Amino acid sequence: MPLEIVAKDSVTIKAIKTALEAESLFVKPIIKEDSYRIIRTSIDEPKELISMFPGVEFREYQLAPSRNGLPVNGRDILSFHREYFSQYVKDSQIVEEELLNYLPTKYSIYPPMLLFNNSEKKSLLHEKVHKFFSNYNIDRTQYYSHLLNDFAPFKELTIIAINKPILVEDTLRQPHNLKLLYRDDGQPLDEFDDIWCQVAQNEIIQVWNPMYTMFSRGNIKEKKRVLDTFQDVEANDVVDLYCGIGYFTFSYLKLGCRNLFGFELNPWSVKGLWKGFDANDGFIPKTDNKGSVSRYRGDKEQYCHIYNENNEMSDQRLQEFRNQSTSGELLKIRHINLGLLPSSQQGWPVALRLLGSHNNWDVCSLSTLHIHENVSIEEINDGSFVKQTITKLEILGATRYQFNSTHLEKIKTFAPDVWHICLDVDVTLAATD
Repeated sequence: MPLEIVAKDSVTIKAIKTALEAESLFVKPIIKEDSYRIIRTSIDEPKELISMFPGVEFREYQLAPSRNGLPVNGRDILSFHREYFSQYVKDSQIVEEELLNYLPTKYSIYPPMLLFNNSEKKSLLHEKVHKFFSNYNIDRTQYYSHLLNDFAPFKELTIIAINKPILVEDTLRQPHNLKLLYRDDGQPLDEFDDIWCQVAQNEIIQVWNPMYTMFSRGNIKEKKRVLDTFQDVEANDVVDLYCGIGYFTFSYLKLGCRNLFGFELNPWSVKGLWKGFDANDGFIPKTDNKGSVSRYRGDKEQYCHIYNENNEMSDQRLQEFRNQSTSGELLKIRHINLGLLPSSQQGWPVALRLLGSHNNWDVCSLSTLHIHENVSIEEINDGSFVKQTITKLEILGATRYQFNSTHLEKIKTFAPDVWHICLDVDVTLAATD
């Protein structure tokens, strides 16, 4: 059965609701019960809920029964499934035990795609689901069509797919395990180069092809923190060593950085990033004398330079930019983003080389590294991760720099007791005698 959280203060309510909405796990409405507020979720595994919200009080709840056994625009997907499959099997206990226990309840909506989570316990392709459809002569294509057309949250979507986690060893961060199940747009299931999903977060539109690149709603919290905290980006330069589809690239540009240099291995991520520029007004293509394309916004004298290559080339690319565009003048590198999971350590020495070769310390005396990592809760709580990170940076910096950790942000859980975090580390020149 699904779980609901018993919340006791307004701050907790808002934080829980925001986190659930980011993962499409929130079930409307919030219910008042005496002095408490009840926040319903589509989570049915206590361990999953506890990993997201350690220490909260929770309990199971019963969904409202179906009305006349007819499909309606249900408020949640479990209600819809109960009502839809009651056409074929009147015994609700059979539907529950033979089907609903195996159908996924977690999903993400990325127009035009509906993306279901997929696990050994719950999957649209689970053998129990196949057996149920076969035993009761249910047409799967018809079911998918009704799901998209009769369940209110899914209307206007045209594609259904299932998702599995990104492989840790995949340096391009490609969703190899994403599988299309249904298309209502007339296109075959084995053609997906034309699928471009988009979502707006913090008034920024991001675009990607889900068959070749990843997207995580959970990063919305960190993108908002960048926008709210680092206004000093304006008129300075930023390097995004793992820019992807522009997760943080667009946030820095919105803040008004002068130059943004982005590096990304996956060509499909770069295509999505450029489509993101088309969706976000204000930037136009600009071609230099070598034929490479950047983006330029004239009203703010902003440039965005994206390189579809390993960030090990960044030192050379920034030098080429300086030689061609600034007559060798040094840059003002205020921020370097290192947004790669499970670890961005490959980029740490790269970032320090860029600061050593290209930053004008007389003009920009402080630069901030944004280090993304997956870290155990134990290492976070005892401070060992921060200490180890600073030690590693000091070794790489060879006494040239001083490092000061200023903030550790827990962004989202990656696995039980493992958090995706961002550590802000300020870098300055070390004092000389």
